[in-house]
Amino acid sequence: MQSKLNITFSIIALAILTLFVLVLPPDPEAEVFENRAMQSFPAFSPGNVINGYFFKGLESYLLDNTAFRTRFLTFSNIVEHSYGLNLAGGAMMVDFSSEDLGIGLTPLEEEFLFVPPTEEEIAQGAVPLHNLRVGLVDPSQPFSIDRLFHEEAVFYLRYRENADLAMRYAQVLNAHHAILPDNVRMFSMLAPVKVEFMGQRYAAVNSPQAETITLVNSLLDDGIITVDTHTILAENAEQYIFFRLDHHWTALGAYFAYLAFAEVAGFAPITIENYVEYAIDGFVGSLAVGTRNRTVLAHPDTIYFYRLNDGTTFSMDMFTIPVDLADACYRVFLGGDRAFFYFTSSNTNGRTLVVVKDSFANALVPWIAPHYETIVMVDPRQFVGSISDLISQWEFENVDLLFVNYMPATTMADLIEQIYNVR
Repeated sequence: MQSKLNITFSIIALAILTLFVLVLPPDPEAEVFENRAMQSFPAFSPGNVINGYFFKGLESYLLDNTAFRTRFLTFSNIVEHSYGLNLAGGAMMVDFSSEDLGIGLTPLEEEFLFVPPTEEEIAQGAVPLHNLRVGLVDPSQPFSIDRLFHEEAVFYLRYRENADLAMRYAQVLNAHHAILPDNVRMFSMLAPVKVEFMGQRYAAVNSPQAETITLVNSLLDDGIITVDTHTILAENAEQYIFFRLDHHWTALGAYFAYLAFAEVAGFAPITIENYVEYAIDGFVGSLAVGTRNRTVLAHPDTIYFYRLNDGTTFSMDMFTIPVDLADACYRVFLGGDRAFFYFTSSNTNGRTLVVVKDSFANALVPWIAPHYETIVMVDPRQFVGSISDLISQWEFENVDLLFVNYMPATTMADLIEQIYNVR
């Protein structure tokens, strides 16, 4: 009797699973809810079956394309909260792999709107724009305040060094440097992630990123200029330089990285006081967007962005604000990740910046852009082509080539090879 019941329940469970995964349509809200592209059906080939990639991709596809996925996630977290299973004892650790950090969704132009303020509004200080949740920030207040901080709404991305892959990362950058034209200066910027600056409690279960940065830099060719972001971020660790619920740095964190870049690039930085600061409340980022935890939702991050107020203009708007601010995400900066795009500034100094990047560069480039006439951005996760050929064929002169990657990139074999393939 017991075995018959087990078989019956197994058949019912399998039927329900088949219904939600194979019969009912996928949840149309999932992409927006989780702020990422859902896994597509994996390519079938004998090679993919043998090496296991097909079945791994199929599992991810079935999980991502379940009917009512967002409702299940929300209900699960309500139940978890109701039973007192709250975040406890500090920040929550999140593991990412190269598969988790795919390409961010690129927004459609018509989905975004920004209404620039008038000079009178700027003079007034704190003024709402097209929605009360987006507005100018009171200039008498410190920059970038984490105004909804809560100790149970802090997540972080774990970092574990892989020395072999870190050395491979250095080899890949050296391979790029070896074939560059003589008119190109090459820079390497590694962006630490938040856990590096969270104190000894978290240091005990994470690798010291400063040591990996030192390792990588020691292996780079002498002609590659390294950018020390770690020191300046450590000096300003008490400020709002990383989001609590997202793996990226904030615009303020990117600003400090920009100051480090300006120092080695040899130009005087434009200080943050020359910018108009804006804020968007309600940002639940990549580390927490799927949890729907009540504490998290009640204490989201604030996205700050900055517009230069010295008359410099650009051929594209570097900030994209969704009409529905509930959809606000890290895509505010440059509209998300794209294989290739470029824009120009009104600075006619003849200098070109080429950035080979992950998404950490999206918040960084708006700070650097005023110092260059042409800005080119390449994402090796999507780009098909050659960086050195691009520079030569476009006949760029006075080129600065900047590689920007966050520290976990030095542990991701697939991503490192993607960077190598665009040399």
